[in-house]
Amino acid sequence: MNPSSSSLLSPQPSSFHIPTIDISPYLEDASTDAARRVVDDVRNACMTAGFFSLVGHGIPREVQTGVLDAAKRFFDLPLAEKEALRHPLIKNRGYEIIGAQTLQEDTLPDLKEGFYIGKDLPLESDKVKAHPELLGQNMFPASMPESDFRLPTERYYAAVMDLSMRVLEILAKGLPYGDDIFHEFVSNDPVCIMRLLHYPPQPQAHVPPTRNEKQLGAGAHTDFGAITLLLQDSAGGLQVQDPQTGTWHGVAPNADAYVVNIGDMLALWTKGIYRSAVHRVINSSGAHRYSVPFFFDGNAEAQLAPFDGSEPVGGRVVTVEEHMLQRLGMSYRSPSGGRGAGPAAAAGARAQAAAGRAVSASA
Repeated sequence: MNPSSSSLLSPQPSSFHIPTIDISPYLEDASTDAARRVVDDVRNACMTAGFFSLVGHGIPREVQTGVLDAAKRFFDLPLAEKEALRHPLIKNRGYEIIGAQTLQEDTLPDLKEGFYIGKDLPLESDKVKAHPELLGQNMFPASMPESDFRLPTERYYAAVMDLSMRVLEILAKGLPYGDDIFHEFVSNDPVCIMRLLHYPPQPQAHVPPTRNEKQLGAGAHTDFGAITLLLQDSAGGLQVQDPQTGTWHGVAPNADAYVVNIGDMLALWTKGIYRSAVHRVINSSGAHRYSVPFFFDGNAEAQLAPFDGSEPVGGRVVTVEEHMLQRLGMSYRSPSGGRGAGPAAAAGARAQAAAGRAVSASA
């Protein structure tokens, strides 16, 4: 049973806390009291921190290590080979060079490189023709055997896609709008993107007198989509901001857990009751950091209108596609949102050089 609207009044936490939630009771039988407690715990986390660690998810450890190992092998390729996989049109496929994205105003380009993978759709399909900047075919490095890259990434994508659908089920049950509130959003080939990320070490990132405050692995930002499921290695570096105090809190790596956070779409739908929290990455570990976020961005044609029927923020309802292209354009600093143009991409080469020997160890 879904809660009433009155039960969604935001609680006032005494201190910032990112809970760990075991969802296995829900996955085993969604009708039990234990499953309902999972729904309640997830709802409370979404209304307070906007983040939670998810355990009991059922994805085998070897599937997770397989995708992390594939990411390491890919980022070890020569830069020229990686750059050949920069997609000329689709915003969320292929390689992005270090410094291509700037997530926070008044900072240097983000010190990370990435590789986008989504659902592989033929270019001739009507869906791709209607949304050519968000849907299409994947790109894979020709020099890598399928067993080293394509197969482990596709296996992982399928597993985390299924898990994200179950998380959205739990979120729907925690809202007073019916269990099918996300039906349109998850239908019709939703935009769901897996991103392999590599953060070179920032050896002085933990030393305040020498730290460059404007150089971050990923600048402070909120995620664009509905939910994010993050798999991270042991290096750490993810920080979440307490909305009440502005204090940054580190999220300790946990090999058994996904870090789940609410994105801007759910904040729009719930008018901020579900919190899209500000977070960033500073890799002060002295090691290379690898992570694999999975972004559930949804049906490109779905509308981001408040679930309660009230006036949307700004007075105009936008579609998922409009929202995503706007946010991508802002963070990649080009009029079209492309990843190969604009000041940030131009600064990418400078950021690559600035990373120096740290980058050369893996590229």
